[in-house]
Amino acid sequence: MNTNNNLALPETVSLQSIFDKGCQQYSQNNAFKCGSQSISYMELDHQSKSFAAYLQENTELQPGDRIALQLPNCIAYAVIAWGALRAGLVIVNVNPLYTENELAHMYQDSGAKALIVLSSSIEMVSNLVNESDISVLFYINNATAELNNLTVDTIEYTDCLTQGSNCKFTPVYASPDDTALLQYTGGTTGLAKAAVLTHANLVSAARSFWDTTGVFEAGNEIFAAPLPLYHVYAFVGHIVVGVIYGVTSILITNPRDIPALHNALKDSKFSLFVGINTLFNMLCQDPLFRTLDFSGLKFTLSGGMALNQRVALRWEELTHCQINEGYGLTESSAGVIINRGEHDRRLGSVGKPMQGVEIKVIGDKGQRLAAGEKGELFIKGKQIMKEYWHNPSATTAILQDGWLATGDIALIDEEGFVYIVDRIKDVIIVSGFNVYPAEIEQVVNRLSDVQECAAVGIESEDTGEAVQLFVVLKENVISEATIIEHCRKNLAAYKIPKVIKVINELPKSPVGKVLKRMLKTH
Repeated sequence: MNTNNNLALPETVSLQSIFDKGCQQYSQNNAFKCGSQSISYMELDHQSKSFAAYLQENTELQPGDRIALQLPNCIAYAVIAWGALRAGLVIVNVNPLYTENELAHMYQDSGAKALIVLSSSIEMVSNLVNESDISVLFYINNATAELNNLTVDTIEYTDCLTQGSNCKFTPVYASPDDTALLQYTGGTTGLAKAAVLTHANLVSAARSFWDTTGVFEAGNEIFAAPLPLYHVYAFVGHIVVGVIYGVTSILITNPRDIPALHNALKDSKFSLFVGINTLFNMLCQDPLFRTLDFSGLKFTLSGGMALNQRVALRWEELTHCQINEGYGLTESSAGVIINRGEHDRRLGSVGKPMQGVEIKVIGDKGQRLAAGEKGELFIKGKQIMKEYWHNPSATTAILQDGWLATGDIALIDEEGFVYIVDRIKDVIIVSGFNVYPAEIEQVVNRLSDVQECAAVGIESEDTGEAVQLFVVLKENVISEATIIEHCRKNLAAYKIPKVIKVINELPKSPVGKVLKRMLKTH
């Protein structure tokens, strides 16, 4: 089945030009708040210009060079990101919680020539920086830093802004097809690959989200930002959407710190909250979070993993705002499919394609499938990445005649709603039958005593593979026999878990995705 949304998006321009326009139009609006700090669009314009001017006059960095941003959510992230883009650089988003091995790969693979970190990270990255192409390191003071081991130029962030304010800034404007961002995938099947996202990709993704949701008023919205800006969803939703539409983003440095999150949001009528199932589940059960004022909340968006229906209902009961499940990939500049609110959503579905996005489902023999048939989901649109960075074989495998092969198994119903069945690589083959972990997890999560669960495949002499289920329980105790009996009532016999293991918590990535590869080592 092929679904084509024919509504045209506005002509794409460069990030630099939309930044100039946004800062002028919304100059008095707060752009970002973080803790006790805030910055207006006018101040964001001035400070990012100072950073860009410093780069141009005091470093050898040239347009097209890569700068790695290894920071948690903070106002400096936004200043540096826009300053780098205004100088024509390419941003490399780096998770500050990565291990040395992961960081070494990203520094080397991206060919980054500049890096910005918290001073507390300098000791760990010193050797890696010295062995990379990085020639200058910027740091934000949050701890005493030892700089003597570094063989590259270093400068503290505020000193950089002070010096840059006295430097000449020469505007750089990119073409829509120029690279703006290298966004690394999670690397769950090997070394992480960088999706090359262009100016056209990011601007199209931002406009598509805004126009598709259709509930926001430019210049008059406050977005909660609990997800990290180094993740493509938050980067598009706050860095790009923010400046186009004059949004105020409240940056949450650590969403698991409920008192800090509460303090950040308690005095604001935030209108958007974006999260993932594990975050919603945690917040709904927290007494302090439940005291917040949700009267301004217009839209709640869930992505990144399957949304548990019980969690969705609990959130709606608390906030009086439905969770709209969506779908996207790093390679698609974040969201491309979304539920749209009360009159255009289906619980359990990830929704319909956003404006300008085409989708189709393809079978094992390359044939296009009809409504209701399960196959691999393919996506096409202006948000789709240009390529994988310096990886033509991986690019060829995933980009086929302008379509992105998602690696996700899906079906599209008669009304155009998309249902993600599972990841192809997660399929468990039991006696020749395909078993999709997400289906098992949805069933088991209906049990009130189950907090969360994850299903993986294990070797079996009898059936080739079998289902192993990892379960995190609430305070109440539930027996394995009860779980099995519940599965028997809701699943075909070959889908029933053969092994159940109760654990204290599921291993998760920094953005909350369950790391099933780690479960398979248990």
